[in-house]
Amino acid sequence: MVRRIKPVSRPVKAETRVRATAEAKRTAALRLPAPGEVTIPAVDVYETRTEFIIEMELPGVDSENVKVLLFSSRLEVSGFKRELGIPQESRYTRLEREYGAFRRDVVVPGAVDPSQAVAALENGVLTIVLQKPPRKRRDVEIKVRRNAG
Repeated sequence: MVRRIKPVSRPVKAETRVRATAEAKRTAALRLPAPGEVTIPAVDVYETRTEFIIEMELPGVDSENVKVLLFSSRLEVSGFKRELGIPQESRYTRLEREYGAFRRDVVVPGAVDPSQAVAALENGVLTIVLQKPPRKRRDVEIKVRRNAG
């Protein structure tokens, strides 16, 4: 007996596996972090003609608990959000806010002047302003070559 394989069956099986994997990742991303895990704050990056602006949501975080490091092509923000104490005779019926360590790496989309970087934490939003270096213009001399002969 000759066994025939449908040419479509292999791609369908592969596609089913890919979809199952993607679904598993999506549901894992929706869960709250377990105690001890690092959370990843939301971030917006935009630019003007002269600077890059990074805004990161850090509600309830004190500025002394935030560390900002600027490397050549990336920005690293890390810190710790302390849990607020609740009265002794009470208990949580719902706990959705995240506490503990957080960390976020952001790719800097272009060249910046690290000596002019500024960061401010206000109303739960960390704003980091990175100045672009001034554009340098240079005149290029054009030489004319003439073939002798």
